[in-house]
Amino acid sequence: MNISNTTLAPSYQSQQLHRQYGVNAMLPEINWTEVFKDSKLNSIQLQALDTLYRNAVPLALQVFDELKFDVFTSTAYQPQGLGLFDKLAQQEEKLMQLLEAECKNLNEEVRHQIWSMLLRGGAVLVFKAWLGKVKSGNNELDMTQFDELSDLLFIKTAPQILANRLGVNVHADYDHIFLMYGNDIFLDRFNSLETAALFVDLGVYDATFLSLRDDRVAEYLKAKGYVTQEQMDDLQCALNPLGCPDLIAKQDCLA
Repeated sequence: MNISNTTLAPSYQSQQLHRQYGVNAMLPEINWTEVFKDSKLNSIQLQALDTLYRNAVPLALQVFDELKFDVFTSTAYQPQGLGLFDKLAQQEEKLMQLLEAECKNLNEEVRHQIWSMLLRGGAVLVFKAWLGKVKSGNNELDMTQFDELSDLLFIKTAPQILANRLGVNVHADYDHIFLMYGNDIFLDRFNSLETAALFVDLGVYDATFLSLRDDRVAEYLKAKGYVTQEQMDDLQCALNPLGCPDLIAKQDCLA
């Protein structure tokens, strides 16, 4: 008898049941306040997270199910050649349609939160929460090496088009939240360079500081006249007067 396999079997069977339930939009309840203990979530933000969770996760699971792709196995870390890009792109329009219908019954602030979260990886976040829940039974994010695949869940829709579809005023004076999870910050990346520039316009990010973090963003913002190389050099010097290497870490700000 293989004790290891016998021990793991119930857990694996439970995960597969959750996967099948998820395809049919039967999802385990997640306590977002417990997941993000270090973030003070209000009722608006909780409603936005739950709306994304209920709509985005089943659609993603349907794609994986159609491709007979098991997100709980090690092959999930190497999605190349599985047709996921095309399949998930097709599901994005379905997600937009579902959220359009949902947003008709939501107030302006909740719609704005959904819009803001989606542009910065909200669909990725709720999928990580689903994985964490079904793997451990706890309210936590799955932090295994799933990033290569989960980045495919970043929506590609342009920010203004998404705003129009969800009935959102882009310039409304509402918060754009960041979520702390251990030493990680979520909702801190963008689905496009256009979105990065918009969040500078909205005052969420400083153009110079953001440019120091990501070279692609820097080139785009310089080309658009948001920042100059001289401003970047001045800030770099102010933040790192001794010129210590890697003191200001680069970050991939784009999905």
